[in-house]
Amino acid sequence: MIDSAFLARLRIEPLDRSRHERTSFRCGVDRVDNFLASTATRQQDADLTRVYVACLDQTNTVVGYYALNAHAIETSSLPQAMAKKLPNYSTIAAIYLSIIGFHIDHQGKGGGGFLMGDAFGRCVQVADVVGAHFLVLDALNERAAKLYRELGFVDLAGHAPRMIIPMKAIRKAIPAIS
Repeated sequence: MIDSAFLARLRIEPLDRSRHERTSFRCGVDRVDNFLASTATRQQDADLTRVYVACLDQTNTVVGYYALNAHAIETSSLPQAMAKKLPNYSTIAAIYLSIIGFHIDHQGKGGGGFLMGDAFGRCVQVADVVGAHFLVLDALNERAAKLYRELGFVDLAGHAPRMIIPMKAIRKAIPAIS
């Protein structure tokens, strides 16, 4: 169920280690919790990823976040129907959604979709500047994979839990998510 009043209170901005309180973040998946607390700022400093955080009202406590980085996907891993429409390159430019999570106290209010909508928007901005044909992610579990499929992601056969969505589909999905 989407809680529009809750979503109106969220703001998404780039992670700032000096401002954002990350240690209390808990989404119920240790890997996601630990990345934000221990790894996110180091990876940003090394230009390996960019992390965007959701904070509630005027606080700087992180209630949700996601991370994006540049990526390339091997053309040979794509479904034949997709691959035959692409240039004959060994890899195709993509963006990788490496992690996404929302605080356990606020799950079920639409925050994950809100984050995904923001991520989709940023991916389109990046693709408009440098070109990227897909958004790629690895689903943490089948529940997450089901949600991603509802957004238009497809499984890469033989590469589970890897999923992709063409940028063209993201551009179409943004109005529906917003």
